[in-house]
Amino acid sequence: MRSNDFIGRWGGEEFVIIFSNVDLNGVRVASEKVRHLIETSKVRTQDRNIQATISIGATISIETDTAESIVKRADNLMYISKINGKNKVSVK
Repeated sequence: MRSNDFIGRWGGEEFVIIFSNVDLNGVRVASEKVRHLIETSKVRTQDRNIQATISIGATISIETDTAESIVKRADNLMYISKINGKNKVSVK
């Protein structure tokens, strides 16, 4: 992530990442990098490795958006990623 990007916990198991100065393709590429990083990372416990995956809903803001409309669109896209097999990136 770049120094001007932001990541934070949104709720239980949800996080939000805000990328600045990217177009739709840029957010797709950045989201896919995050997905791949999570997928290939491991946490070692005493007796096993724990791996995780992530379902991402990514969008860019448009002039008529509100904070609520952006979050709703990203949330809907995240559920599309889950429905389509998890560990996916859905972008619109």
